Amino acid sequence: MNIAVVSHKGGSGKSAIAANLAGALAAGGVDVLAVDVDPQAGLTAALGVDPDKPTLYEVIHGRAQAEEAVRGTSTPGLSLLPSDLDLAGAELELPSLGRWDALLRRAIARISASHAVTILDTPPGLGVLSFAALRAADVAVVACPPDFMAFRAVPHVLRTAQRAGIDVLGIVPTMVHRSTRHAIEVLDRLVADYPQLLLPAIPRRVAVQEAALAGRPLASFAPNSDAGIAFAALAQEVLHRADISAHSRTAHPLAR
Repeated sequence: MNIAVVSHKGGSGKSAIAANLAGALAAGGVDVLAVDVDPQAGLTAALGVDPDKPTLYEVIHGRAQAEEAVRGTSTPGLSLLPSDLDLAGAELELPSLGRWDALLRRAIARISASHAVTILDTPPGLGVLSFAALRAADVAVVACPPDFMAFRAVPHVLRTAQRAGIDVLGIVPTMVHRSTRHAIEVLDRLVADYPQLLLPAIPRRVAVQEAALAGRPLASFAPNSDAGIAFAALAQEVLHRADISAHSRTAHPLAR
């Protein structure tokens, strides 16, 4: 099962979802591959991996096999295909190639098939790399903080996922707080407009930033924190909605 984590707005907590959902799934015994499709490499940093070459950029261009680029992480059962700033060039390079939107899917097909779940973190917006990640995914998870600009972009994200030919597994309210009237109104609108799509919310907590700084998911850094518990609940709901059965959770030690 390939899951793309997407958001039209930057600063939505998307990479935090990718890192900590992957970590929570792995902590629950699921064999997970995380793929960083964002040139900012936030997922790579959050999992404590130094993005030495080769990275996803070389894999997409056929200069390396995905198996050569995958790294192990500090979390058992969680591997990473890292990114670096070179990937930014792919936004300009890919559209000039034939069937560019399928290149990522083909590049990771074999290695993602050897893991129960693949989590793809995408750049902000819905450009070339984000669309390629959606085309490589089976379903999408949408990150939406309590911010009107993020909320108003949700229909566009849903349409883009549909255009990529995949379903939206759900919408995750991220960095949730009720300290302002604006945040409360946006959260209430999310509940009213997308009741069937809502996934467990993630609270705004400093532990999320501290875990990223330490290069570890919350599942190992602070599993009993409010945010750690919230990500564990998110992982369980994702397993349920994606119908990932226990017998599919076999570990495959392909990472180096």
